[in-house]
Amino acid sequence: MSSYNILLKVTGSIAAYKSAYLTSKLVQNGFDVKVVMSDSALKFVGAATFEGLTGNQVYTDSFQNGEMMNHINLVKWADITLVCPATGNTINKLAGGISDTLLTSLFLVHDWKKPYLIAPAMNTNMYNHPATQESMQKLKSWGVTILKTDEGRLACGDIGEGKLLDPDEIYNSIIAKLNERKAPSQKKKIIITSGGTREKIDDVRFFTNLSTGRTASTIAENLFREGHEIIFLYAADSLVPGCLCIKESYVSFDDLNNKLKNWLSETGVDAIIHLAAVSDYSPKLLTVENKSYDLPLNQKLNSNSETISIKMEKNFKILEKLKHYSINKNIKVIGFKLTSNVSDEEKFSAVNKILATNSADYIVANDLSDRNKNHQKNFKIYSKEKYMADCSTSAELSIELEKLILESK
Repeated sequence: MSSYNILLKVTGSIAAYKSAYLTSKLVQNGFDVKVVMSDSALKFVGAATFEGLTGNQVYTDSFQNGEMMNHINLVKWADITLVCPATGNTINKLAGGISDTLLTSLFLVHDWKKPYLIAPAMNTNMYNHPATQESMQKLKSWGVTILKTDEGRLACGDIGEGKLLDPDEIYNSIIAKLNERKAPSQKKKIIITSGGTREKIDDVRFFTNLSTGRTASTIAENLFREGHEIIFLYAADSLVPGCLCIKESYVSFDDLNNKLKNWLSETGVDAIIHLAAVSDYSPKLLTVENKSYDLPLNQKLNSNSETISIKMEKNFKILEKLKHYSINKNIKVIGFKLTSNVSDEEKFSAVNKILATNSADYIVANDLSDRNKNHQKNFKIYSKEKYMADCSTSAELSIELEKLILESK
């Protein structure tokens, strides 16, 4: 899983503070970001903010000692360039070929094999001015991607076009552009399941398995960033990734099983990462004072009884059905095994028991005792009779799982 270099140019708009949020999100998702700021941008946000967020020097001066070739070297370094926010002044300068600052000089040496994005931000009249509109059309004809603007209340109090696009949408635009560069053979369709099933007792009570969905969401974000098509099946209250993948919720064991069966039987899926915490048992019969009722009840259970008993029936293992459901018989199936306070030997034994059924190609094992307050876990990846890798974070796990998915059988 590669680390991309992002060159962010910040110009003198009051929306410049939003680029700090975007920078933080890029860095948190593994990008290396270098920032170039105009003199006007420094009036709104200090260089120290971006230096702290990126861990890199902030560039402002074409004639800084020892940095005379930055207008060449930064372009060579970057995989993608983004101007955010882009003022009307900057957009018109770029279209006119003016290179009176480091920020504008960089555009004249841009490598057109790499994406160049502009996120405009300005007053509605400035945005709709013929000079600005003509400049944006000219830049588009050269290969620049001009992102749309939002409509709403602007800093000046006017309402209309010109508002900077939401930074999360700008982030998704960056991902989409980078994904276009990935070879089609390296793009896979992957189902990821997340969260815990809920097995209803009555209208307000249910049995469930604890799962935040944090690991699944991180894996989905990272694999989507690498250009893969993600189908994310998630339970209620589980964390959902912010990327523009397909997202579909489920509730119960039966609901999840049916959704997986439909997706796999109708779509050519290349791999499935099955993280969902699935109930091993479902409640079927409730006994109260010698009277029995089929579950789930279609009303709230009366809480006056001193004792009740619930009969549970064992569910089959969805993991064992996935290859059978799939129209792609070469699908790669990655399962997860959560244990609680067991030794490595016991963990290995539990994993081999699953792999012996030929229901999964790989199993990721982790134990409740390995988790800490920073959400780090000790993930161990196994294939049949073989330990393969050890990962301490969800991001590291994403990298290893992508390698397994991309490997030829």
